[in-house]
Amino acid sequence: MPNLLRFGLCRVWGVFFLISLTLTVWLHPGLAGSGRGHAGGIAQATTPAQLVQQGVALYQAGDFQPAIDRWQVALQGYADATDVAAQAVVNENLARAYQQLGQPAAALDAWVAAANHYRRLGDVTQLGRTLTEQAQVHLRLGQYRRAIALLCHPQLDETDQPCVAGSALALAQTHQDRLGEVAALGSLGESYRLWGDYTTAETMLQQGLALAQTDGYVQFQVPILNSLGSLAQRQARISFQRAESAQQLGLSGFARDFFAQAQQRQAEAQQVLESSLALAQGQPDPLGELQTRLNLLPIYRRQTDDRALQENRQRLAALLTQLPASRPVAYGAIALGKSYQPVDVGFRCVGTDWTAQAQPWLEQGAAIAATIADRRTESFALGELGHLYECQGAFPQAMSLTTRAQLAATDGLGAADSLYLWQWQAGRIYRQQRQWPQAMGAYEQAVATLESIRTEILVADQDLQFDFRDTVEPIYRELIDLQLSTVAPASPVAVAPGLKQATLPPPTDPTRLLEAALVTADALRLAELQNYFGNDCILTPVAQARVDLLAQSTNTAVISSVVLPDRTALIANIPNQPPQLIWIDPSQRLQEQVIQFRLGLEAYFTEPYDTAIAQHLYQQLIAPLEPTLQAADINTLVFIHDGFLRSVPMAALYDGQRFLIEKYAIATTPALTLTAPDALRPDNLQALVLGSSQAVVAAGRRFRPLPGVPREVDSVLATLPGSQALLDQEFSQAQLQQALQANPYDILHFATHGQFSPDPQENFIITGQGETVTFGQLEAFIRTSSPSHPRVDLVMLTACDTAAGDDRSTLGLAGVAIRAGARSAIASLWQADDLTTAQLTRDFYQYLQDSHLNKAQALQQAQIQAIQRGASVTPGKWAPFVLVGNWL
Repeated sequence: MPNLLRFGLCRVWGVFFLISLTLTVWLHPGLAGSGRGHAGGIAQATTPAQLVQQGVALYQAGDFQPAIDRWQVALQGYADATDVAAQAVVNENLARAYQQLGQPAAALDAWVAAANHYRRLGDVTQLGRTLTEQAQVHLRLGQYRRAIALLCHPQLDETDQPCVAGSALALAQTHQDRLGEVAALGSLGESYRLWGDYTTAETMLQQGLALAQTDGYVQFQVPILNSLGSLAQRQARISFQRAESAQQLGLSGFARDFFAQAQQRQAEAQQVLESSLALAQGQPDPLGELQTRLNLLPIYRRQTDDRALQENRQRLAALLTQLPASRPVAYGAIALGKSYQPVDVGFRCVGTDWTAQAQPWLEQGAAIAATIADRRTESFALGELGHLYECQGAFPQAMSLTTRAQLAATDGLGAADSLYLWQWQAGRIYRQQRQWPQAMGAYEQAVATLESIRTEILVADQDLQFDFRDTVEPIYRELIDLQLSTVAPASPVAVAPGLKQATLPPPTDPTRLLEAALVTADALRLAELQNYFGNDCILTPVAQARVDLLAQSTNTAVISSVVLPDRTALIANIPNQPPQLIWIDPSQRLQEQVIQFRLGLEAYFTEPYDTAIAQHLYQQLIAPLEPTLQAADINTLVFIHDGFLRSVPMAALYDGQRFLIEKYAIATTPALTLTAPDALRPDNLQALVLGSSQAVVAAGRRFRPLPGVPREVDSVLATLPGSQALLDQEFSQAQLQQALQANPYDILHFATHGQFSPDPQENFIITGQGETVTFGQLEAFIRTSSPSHPRVDLVMLTACDTAAGDDRSTLGLAGVAIRAGARSAIASLWQADDLTTAQLTRDFYQYLQDSHLNKAQALQQAQIQAIQRGASVTPGKWAPFVLVGNWL
């Protein structure tokens, strides 16, 4: 029988629940007491058991590749002898060694081989544990769906159902393998945490912790507590970022609430992690202690608890010196070095007083990675060292290290997620030295690398849900800034007081650069939405869609905005003309004006409406382009807005005489490549109308009654014959599905509460029975209920709110048509006046039946009708309705 040597293994960036935290080895009975010695080479070992023993000694000494070499030879010997049990154990050893070297694909192959051997042996206990190990490797690869499928469920929305037969957790529970059950629960909780389902994650982790405490599995309590601490930290980071965004928007009340939530969750994280630390020290478990202390570092830094921070760093330094070379130790050294940088700066250079303390640890991380031949980890260490020299202004050393980091990332299996960072870093270094062609080339390489792994990195790595603005978004924006820097604007723009005139690269072909900037901006929109939706929605851009849409829109101008730190760019695409560029300086002032404009509109009960800010914004955003728009006979404006501009109802801009909607039909879209290009309009439009007029409690809050909803529902039914309505108690999830199955509808009209939130899981509409329906669920209902008619033409949402306090909320609005599976959507930015909403809805559907009008023009006419009803119908009553997606 094989012996077990205790050898704890965990990862640094979030704990893996490696099944028994042991290295399972096959030892010949005569060698069981031979200790750690491994004199002699492969040729001197006469039996597979001796080779295995040598491999164990080498592994424990941190010599992972020589250990692998021995085990590979031993594996062949056991295969020749058809010793299936020995092959299973040696494959386990190989898998762990490959994981230490940062070779997850090879590790996965070895775990799969071990699982197959255990199936042949009928060893169900070991099979279940090995499935958990496989799931851990899938976690390292960012393949959370696959991990969850191996552990419990092939479908992510089945968390309330028992695990499927043959999954790791089901096998452990069926065969009363308590140790395997704890490991599977911990791994499952970690999988859901990384995927972003925090509620399910906490449930699984708490179950695993309770079982580990009951059965005395102390070795599992440390990693489970670390995962719970990481979960609380992540939720704290969400609230901190929302507090920051709310503060920037001038919403001090929301900012205080978010900040209080963040502090509470951070305190919970600290308490849990300090409990984990006490357990790790008591075992002792040095790797568990290392992981826990690394997780505590950001908490102590944010608290500015200098004493706790210093003590933590000192103990980390001791652990990193004592532990044998491995990937977790290398990453630990890198993390310790980075902890000396200012908080939340990403790759921005803020001072240099931290560099002397950081440098030795970054160098140690690079040395450890080189020792164990882990090129992926080495690329991170070298890249961070390059950044250190970049911040010191030592550009030759910075570029040398950055180039080495790129080479290491290229060599490292699956290291493209670090390669783009060092290509970006090279671009920054070139830019600071005014080497413009080289800078442009490096930035373009970084974006190309990001695009090649866009879905994988933005969907799989949920840490980027928070790091996106620091390590992904700036790359696109800085490249756009470079591309636009030499293009002369369509009208001169003065540099605002307090801003420095940028040092510009030499001029090049403006049309080519503007087109390139539009392509980069489109890629940024796609990356933002993919980051926002994460696993919930895999976006597939269609390049031809841009061509088709513009070909069908000869009287349409497409205006894209890009918000840069100092100024905001508007790029106008007008048929048969080169793109035109407008600069607005500075971005901060524009944002303040937009907030003031939006708040003034929402106070729609105030009469008369003060048009001053609407007129001021018109002069900045529209007036510079107006001569060209008029000369080209433009009648429709399509906006692809960025950042805070996504919350602007452009229809309410005012030229001093008329609102913009009185001059142009208006639509918005997240990106032309994500907009359905076809313009399908059946002769007899029919709608499924769903309304809730009563007060309901949903998602933990009370939603006020909507007394105008019955009138709105009746107006739609009267305008679109053959439509069906479900009102109040008749409107439920089940009845919605049944209605969609019974008949394919062109239009889904929701006269009910809904919201767009910074969290896509909190974007929903509310049924008359108080249920929430996310837009992902709605898309699934449409797809499964009518496979032959998988996409509706229009979804209309007349009582939605865009949650205050975070620009990410508007991403939900921007992507609503995509997420709901519709060609177009009309949604409200805020809840408007009931009477105006009912009238506007009726007018819109009447105009939509005119074959000479497209959707944008139908909405335009309905809003003009509202304006003509008199001054009491202030813009805030009709302006919140925006058309998103296909405007044809």
